[in-house]
Amino acid sequence: MFERKLTILYGSQSGTAQDLAEQIWRESKMYYFRGNVLPMDEYDVSELISERFVVCVCSTYGQGEEPDNMKRFWKFLLRKSLPTDSLRQVHFAVLGLGDSRYPKFNYVAKKLHKRLLQLGGSAALHVGLCDDQHDLGYGAVFLPWINQLWEELAKLAPLPANQYKLAESPREYRWKVEIVKQAAAGNREKPSTIDLYAEVQMPNGFRTMVLENRRTTSNDHFQDVRLITFEKKSVPWCPGDVLYVRPHNSKESVDTLFDILHQQGFDLDKSTMVEVKAVDTEMPVPSILQRPLALEVICEQYWDLTAIPRARAFAVLAKSCSNELEKEKLIEFSSVEGQEELYSYANRPRRTILEVLQDFPHATKSLTLEAMFEVFQPIKPRAFSIASAVESEKLQILVAVIEYKTKLSVPRRGLCSQWLKLLAPGDLINAWVRKSTFQLPSDNRTPLVMIGPGTGLAPFRGILQERELSETPTAAPLVLFFGCRSSTADFHCEEDLKRMEQSGMLQLFCAFSRDQSEKVYVQHLIRNEGVLLKKLLVENGGYVLVSGSSKNMPQAVKEALIEAIGDANHIEDMIKTNRYQEETWA
Repeated sequence: MFERKLTILYGSQSGTAQDLAEQIWRESKMYYFRGNVLPMDEYDVSELISERFVVCVCSTYGQGEEPDNMKRFWKFLLRKSLPTDSLRQVHFAVLGLGDSRYPKFNYVAKKLHKRLLQLGGSAALHVGLCDDQHDLGYGAVFLPWINQLWEELAKLAPLPANQYKLAESPREYRWKVEIVKQAAAGNREKPSTIDLYAEVQMPNGFRTMVLENRRTTSNDHFQDVRLITFEKKSVPWCPGDVLYVRPHNSKESVDTLFDILHQQGFDLDKSTMVEVKAVDTEMPVPSILQRPLALEVICEQYWDLTAIPRARAFAVLAKSCSNELEKEKLIEFSSVEGQEELYSYANRPRRTILEVLQDFPHATKSLTLEAMFEVFQPIKPRAFSIASAVESEKLQILVAVIEYKTKLSVPRRGLCSQWLKLLAPGDLINAWVRKSTFQLPSDNRTPLVMIGPGTGLAPFRGILQERELSETPTAAPLVLFFGCRSSTADFHCEEDLKRMEQSGMLQLFCAFSRDQSEKVYVQHLIRNEGVLLKKLLVENGGYVLVSGSSKNMPQAVKEALIEAIGDANHIEDMIKTNRYQEETWA
């Protein structure tokens, strides 16, 4: 067998770029490639000059920032001392994951592609720009892009005359999974006492206790919003920074999975001990799985049982399915041509992987433990703006508990918000702090115009508390446009905001959309404050910070600001100079 090497590198903040990098690696085996899949910062970048084929998958975070596990790699590539022909023998391909709601859409992938060209590399194909806003998600770009990748690599490295592309990957599954007899597992801990991620060292990571979990909306309000207070640790953070947590599945979801497995005749239960083993060095087992574990622990803390499955999951389900009707539909959902059908079936109604398993019982019956690690996505961490000052005695976040209905009979519930809702005082969780995408002015005399409807208030509460506790709380004009449904139902942190307003440090504008016959939103109030906003933003060089839902609000706010100050070019200049910033979420 001849040897072909393809190095696959990823920069991933939440794990999605890693997932796609692993899928590229898996498919590469159909073309007889070998090579590792690594985070960019774990790769010896000095080896890049000796590579022939490299694929880079990277996400863009916030205001055009690279992921944490790509920073050293990128810093090395930016060295001015690197010769412009350093990568003359390298053929590369870059796939970007971004969100077109942000001005710097896929900025990291674009600048990486450009830099690799500057260093003499040859692009095997165009940079792929996946958009999370597309109805079909990243798959809309990824699936055709990866097909073109193999076509281009086939031209650059054609197979010998006696070799043909394999019909399927010989590495369909990443790892081997074995059931461990109880005796072999040794004196194991009770599943309820095991924290999979307890030993994982995250930058600015810590273990903290819940002190209070308080509802901020009235009991008769449709939306449950929580102000959760944690014990303060010595970990440093700045105003507006973000707290990351990794949720657990609910007991109900775990029980449902085992009910499904038992209905299909699986001899597996919560206490079944399994061991995940590497097949080779190309795809190592994550450190958290490198010990015998009860399935209950994996189901509760590793597999996301509420995730909407991607095309890859349907391909795995189809592989050993004995029912032709099920197999045909699963193959359709996993194909490029079937992505519209997949969207209608899974994405639009937010159908979970557990519901998919119930819809395809024959495919479920044929699953192996190895296949389950492909079908179930790992639980990804969730981010929440810190809603308290660095100088305060506690760390707080503001959380909207997600629950809504689709055409499916069972309401959709947010994995993380439901988990956080149930945390009680005394509970311990692992968390870590990451720098905010907001970049505040270095001079505290610079005016700040903050626009944060709903839980978009969170980072601004932290910023305002920080200013309130400082020696110069009124150093600069601070303006907040806050919006909610009702002054009596969901006016989050009302007492804090009114105190700051009465002290003279804050100018507060509140839009209560349902307190009158005509709906009023923050953009309506912004339009009415043209004189004030022109003075702060045009004459005094102020900043605009926007936080909240990404759906319609950011664009409506931008249009209102343009109308208020009467100068679209000025707003565009503010965006370019980072004086107009957004931190939004779906």
